[in-house]
Amino acid sequence: MSQIEEVSIEKFKHLVSARALTGETMLLNMGPQHPSTHGVLRLLLELDGEIVVNCIPDIGYLHTGIEKNMEAKTYQKAEVMTDRLDYMNTMGNNLAYVMAVEKLVDLDVPVRAQGLRVILTELQRIASHLVWLGTSGLDLAAMSMFLYCFREREQILKKQFAILLKYSPSVLMNTNPC
Repeated sequence: MSQIEEVSIEKFKHLVSARALTGETMLLNMGPQHPSTHGVLRLLLELDGEIVVNCIPDIGYLHTGIEKNMEAKTYQKAEVMTDRLDYMNTMGNNLAYVMAVEKLVDLDVPVRAQGLRVILTELQRIASHLVWLGTSGLDLAAMSMFLYCFREREQILKKQFAILLKYSPSVLMNTNPC
């Protein structure tokens, strides 16, 4: 069981105004929450009535002990858990993990496979950025931008699926290729 840690204003006094220290303005925790479709954020707001005087972002609330859970898994089972670190860029996390494992076991990966992995990871990154751009446009009432971004994202995901199906069907079936 974890202990509750009391946080005092002293920890943040270099970040907030003197008015917050005297109680003239109010400090309010907002979050942690999902401000978009990936990543989690907590904001420490300094309010003067309904006016936000200062905002201190505090990122890093995404990890929920995944690394600790991975310690009890085999390399293959742990690789699946890397998807959950950032569900909009799963291939990027998978690639970083498998490259670390390959380095640990001194495994040589064919150049063609390395190239395919980089292409797939970059396509995933672009698709992730399109979600950000589209949802940001939606926040600004730009429905067309949202629709265009998601149309392009669908095309990228279709390309990724076609590449995976052609070169690695076992990945799609969740079967062991060995």
